[in-house]
Amino acid sequence: MKITEKDLKLLVYLYHNNRESLAKIARETGLSRIQVEYKLNKFMEEGIIKSFFTIFNYNYFGYRNYILAFIKLEKYSSINKLIARLEESKNCISLGECFGKYDLFVNLIFKNEDDINNFMSDLMSSKEYPISNYIIIRPYLTELHPLKIASNKKNSILPIISEKSEEKNFSKKDLEILKILSNNSRESIIKIARKTGISAEMVLHKIKKFQREKIIIGSRTEIKMKKLGYNYSIILLNIRNLSTNTKEKIINFSRKEKRVNSLILQIFDPNCIIQIFHETEDELKNEVIKIKELLKEETFDLDVILAQEENKINTLPFLK
Repeated sequence: MKITEKDLKLLVYLYHNNRESLAKIARETGLSRIQVEYKLNKFMEEGIIKSFFTIFNYNYFGYRNYILAFIKLEKYSSINKLIARLEESKNCISLGECFGKYDLFVNLIFKNEDDINNFMSDLMSSKEYPISNYIIIRPYLTELHPLKIASNKKNSILPIISEKSEEKNFSKKDLEILKILSNNSRESIIKIARKTGISAEMVLHKIKKFQREKIIIGSRTEIKMKKLGYNYSIILLNIRNLSTNTKEKIINFSRKEKRVNSLILQIFDPNCIIQIFHETEDELKNEVIKIKELLKEETFDLDVILAQEENKINTLPFLK
């Protein structure tokens, strides 16, 4: 499928605004409702759009510990076994393959320290997929950026880590609705009503309440950027004596730089993780040069990990 400028504009808008009606999407992108519906279906048929998923405040579910792990296997031949194990886990939000220093990156969510320790101990002790090395990133800041490869009025930034909130008691029907939305954030009110056996009015009321109370933070469209000609890389930085001023410079750079897709900051090494989309190796080199120039007065280490996009995204893995 040849991607036109209008196609790209629509994809950019859908990236963080996919829950909106066809009429509103059409209005915001300068297309007709029929064009939006046709292009949406075409994107899905061609595998350019893989899924629509919802982003939640995990604190309300009692899950307060998000981590990003990079894993190196002793033998690459065991990678499929490890992937299968992780995809079945109630803690795995998503994962993707890496090339070079690590074999996999994994996004995980846990209730507490014991859960993390037990999970990692179980992984490390397995003889089916022996692990030779890993690092765990425990962020205090995460930003999921909009696609900036084309202009977009709505530059919404979505967090993975939210402000601490008290755990809520959800009804069975609440959880059914939330699970449906985690798998498909564009699922219609009518279809959710049919699947859950409650009225469309009540479904709409509950979803609006989830949004108002920030249980639902937003939504994202899983776009297979490779089909648009883009590669995915992760830049790991360890900046010594990371000051507030340098931190603000990194945040501002990441928000403005069109190839940056997300930013993570943590206390330990590496203390900054920047994920980017780039079309060529030269573009990747240019991003590294920009970061070096940004940090030219700092002492830092920099490593680049080439990666695949996520295999599977499940934003409520603990709801089976």
